[in-house]
This record gives sequence, structure tokens and C-alpha cells, in this order.
Amino acid sequence: MDWNNIAERDVFLKRFLGLCELFGVAADEFKTELYFRALSGFSAQEVVRGIDRAVTQCRFFPKPVELLELIQGCPEDIAEVEAGKVVEAVKRVGSWKSVVFDDAVTAAVVEQGFGGWVKLCSDMTARDEKWFRKDFCRLYVSFARQNVRVTGALAGQAAIANNAHCNKYLEPVALVGNAQKAQAIFAAGSKGQGTPIAMLAGNVSKKLAVEALDG
Repeated sequence: MDWNNIAERDVFLKRFLGLCELFGVAADEFKTELYFRALSGFSAQEVVRGIDRAVTQCRFFPKPVELLELIQGCPEDIAEVEAGKVVEAVKRVGSWKSVVFDDAVTAAVVEQGFGGWVKLCSDMTARDEKWFRKDFCRLYVSFARQNVRVTGALAGQAAIANNAHCNKYLEPVALVGNAQKAQAIFAAGSKGQGTPIAMLAGNVSKKLAVEALDG
């Protein structure tokens, strides 16, 4: 959501003020802005669905983290889905291209928990997938609760080689997951990182729809 988008702001305010009234909570300007900022990474429609779930599932006025879980699920559930996305990306993209995941926590786990994209791809050739998923999920939950995130692309072999030789050529990167969200994460830290022309396109859901766009 974008506060400067009048339509999105009005949708949020209508639902949020209704939630406050239902639970008998004062909706001052400061509180409203805090909640909006906490939920700004989601579309207005996703936030509306989360608030609607809060109406039927919460006994007390929900904190931002509770609304986040109502929108996207608890960290343990998300971790299982994200682990699957990483495994699929390793198989479909490989270590040559850089990647951008649509979840900045996933990127942080790959970068900080597994030594980066290239190392992870290399390790996965000899690593039991079951144990990778277990380790990934454990790290994901921890990182999510501490709000550890990484934006931009995770460097592949081509980008690393170019950087080592001071080559300014921008290698293509692969967007993994929801294309719009991945693009936003790429833009948040993408200066000089590449051009997003290869994609594993799909929602954060039970199954990935895979589309390879070759540059």
C-alpha cells in the first residue's frame, strides 16, 4: 500500500477504523500511521482480508504482528513455502545467474545463513533436501522474528566474476516468486546489480508456476 495513493489509503482507513470501533479502541493519528506502515508491504486487498479475519478470529484488538500473520500466515508456515521456492530456484536457475526472492527474509537466510547464492547452489548438490528444508525453516523463523532482511539481488557466479574483473556489464537476474514483490525488493537494493529478465513466476502459495524468460 502507498499512503500517497488516495484509493488505497481510503480502503485501509475505512477497514481499520471499523476494526477499531468494533473493539472499542481509539483510532488516533499516530496509531493509524503505525499500523499502515507495518502493513504497507501488502496490497490493500490483502490488508482488507487480514482485517476481516481479525474480526472473526481475534478476541482482543490485534497487534500489527497478529495482522501480519493473518495476512500471510505464521512464520513456520511461511518458512515451509519459502524453503520450497529456494529448492525450486536452485534447480531452475542455478548458480550462474543472480537471484531476487520476493521475500527479503528468505534472501537474508540464503545470504547470511547459507553463505550466499553460489555457495548454497554448490552445497545443495551434495546436501539432503530434507535436512536443508529443516535448517532453512529454523533460520527463517528466527530471522523473521528479528526482522532480518536483505534487499537487492543475491550474486551469482557471473556477477561475482564481473565484479572481480571490474567489469561493469550488468548480468541478468532471476526474479523468484511474486514478480511485483521481487521487483520491489530488487529496486530497494539493486544499484548496479543487473537487469531482471529471467523469472520464476508464482505466488507465495502451495505450488510455483514456473516461467523462464531468457534474455
